[in-house]
Amino acid sequence: MVTTRRGATTSPVPEMSSNTSPKTASSSPPRTPPFLPTPLETLVAAAFPAILIFGTVFSLLSPQTRAAPYDPISQSHYQDPAVAPSYFARKSNVFNVFFVKRGWAWTTLAILSFLATHPAFGPAALSPRRLRAASRGALVTAWWFLVTQWCFGAPIIDRGFRWTGGKCELAQREVEMGDTSVGEMVTAVACKAAGGRWNGGHDISGHVFLLVLSTSFLLQEVGWEAIRWSGWRKEERSIIMPDGALKSAGVEAEMTPGEGAGKDALSLGGRVAVGIMGLSLWMLLMTAIYFHTWFEKLTGLLTATIGLYAVYYVPRFIHTSHHIMNRVKPPANLPALVKQTFAKARADNELHYFPTQVTTLTADSIPFQLRFSPALANKPKGPSSDPAKPSKPFDPFANPPAGLLVTDLAPSHFLVLNKFAVVPEHFILATKEYKLQTHVLEEDDLEATLACIKAYEDARGDPEDNDGLYAFFNCGEHSGASQPHRHIQLLPVARMRDGLGPESSWSVLAERLDAQKAPFATFAETISLEISSADLYAAYLRVYRRACRAMSAHMGAAETDEAPAKGESRISYNMAMTRSTIVVCPRVTEGANIVSTEGVALGSLALNGTLLAGTALVKNELEWEALKRDPEGLLRVLKAIGIPVQA
Repeated sequence: MVTTRRGATTSPVPEMSSNTSPKTASSSPPRTPPFLPTPLETLVAAAFPAILIFGTVFSLLSPQTRAAPYDPISQSHYQDPAVAPSYFARKSNVFNVFFVKRGWAWTTLAILSFLATHPAFGPAALSPRRLRAASRGALVTAWWFLVTQWCFGAPIIDRGFRWTGGKCELAQREVEMGDTSVGEMVTAVACKAAGGRWNGGHDISGHVFLLVLSTSFLLQEVGWEAIRWSGWRKEERSIIMPDGALKSAGVEAEMTPGEGAGKDALSLGGRVAVGIMGLSLWMLLMTAIYFHTWFEKLTGLLTATIGLYAVYYVPRFIHTSHHIMNRVKPPANLPALVKQTFAKARADNELHYFPTQVTTLTADSIPFQLRFSPALANKPKGPSSDPAKPSKPFDPFANPPAGLLVTDLAPSHFLVLNKFAVVPEHFILATKEYKLQTHVLEEDDLEATLACIKAYEDARGDPEDNDGLYAFFNCGEHSGASQPHRHIQLLPVARMRDGLGPESSWSVLAERLDAQKAPFATFAETISLEISSADLYAAYLRVYRRACRAMSAHMGAAETDEAPAKGESRISYNMAMTRSTIVVCPRVTEGANIVSTEGVALGSLALNGTLLAGTALVKNELEWEALKRDPEGLLRVLKAIGIPVQA
């Protein structure tokens, strides 16, 4: 068996590894509040005031700097090379002219090159991760533009200078002479162009603002991405989910931490960004030593911090109440309701129940439940259509009989009994709107499924009567899917045990994937009943996409881009969900021949999502007897239906 679980170490096998489950929430360290920087962010952020303090102290203690003449109006040393204390004290130095003065262009180049070259964003040009990063970059750029270029007129820096009593010296003289057109100048650029000088107000340090904003922006975008990609450090950031739960920010990443372990953590674009950050920090130090008062440098730092906090911290603790108010809430007595509806429907002949014989086989140490139902071979067919009059295929979920309907599951699903039941109380979660079974699941599908599982857990009493719920989804032509209308099937685990003696070693396979060896590849993550729908959906996408990559590798095909989160599924697969696990098993065929050790075909065995529960069903006695005599025949089928894994 091969399984991958989020947050665990990986083996050398590409794309697949045997992992241990993450620690439970009770053993996890307390999360950093979302409105505060994480310990790592605090350490990094402390570097900026440290640089400014060091530069200010250096300028006071350095004899060469103290002895150099200083212009209090321009807040810089005189620019004559003969008296300037350093090359970097001159505004004409090449780094100031070609780097700081064009600082945001260099920052834009760095982030665009990183987004274009780092593999964490996927090969798709407009992947969701890339678009989210670009949108944050646009917001930070907007703050830079408002502060330094234009804010519905003069930029914020120039407005602040005038609000604190600053004036353009040339403009003031011209006003006294009656030339009000010059006196209307409100920006430093216009004042300088007219030959004047800003004087008298508080001048927020534009250099400090730019250099801190640029460096912090690149650190947030490049740093966290490289950390998650390499697996160097656990995700420290936290966010408040729509249901109010405090979760790791990694739940929205759609990427397993450490996925790029052993690979280039930065890429070419990341190296460009690191180079620009390094030069920015050096120029920040030069600004701290040679330019501006300490208060001007402080306000430059604070102005940059305001924009960064709005973009990177505020979204962590803002959530909407709309989703909370529309959460799926199945009836509290769902197990009893399903039982009662099933009993009545069976008594009223609304459904067909096919009793089975059952035994437990051990296939390569896996306790596998095998059921035999000869009556199922005579299962009634759906209504046939006249070939001369093509009609839309029959949809059993379009208007299910009232006797089979369990309950409405607002806003988008309903629960209905399986009309052809092998396991008692087998029911189905179907979408009200017609959606395709072959498409990738949506967040509300998973939320509704987990709500049903939770309802069974909340109602647990006598373990023999309620042992939880097993949910599975068949997607694609090789998965065992039988209906095109999207539906997820749900089986009470206690009813799956019917017919098994107390000595049986069988239990749901999906919950044993960490410890149980199996011959087919699976991709799993540990979940909980308290997980948010967004968190659950992200976990599903991660395991689904890992299964897609594994299938591409198995078929010898190079994957050109990340499997999309919507639309037609790239692969056939089974998805299973229990109270503690979500797992995907990629499929290459629906079934395989049952072959004796002598190579004689004795029948065939088809498997759907109950495969991940550790169950199989046969419909004729020859197959039943053959598998009981030779459990290795079951193992050969299991190796054939998915991506085979060597023991």
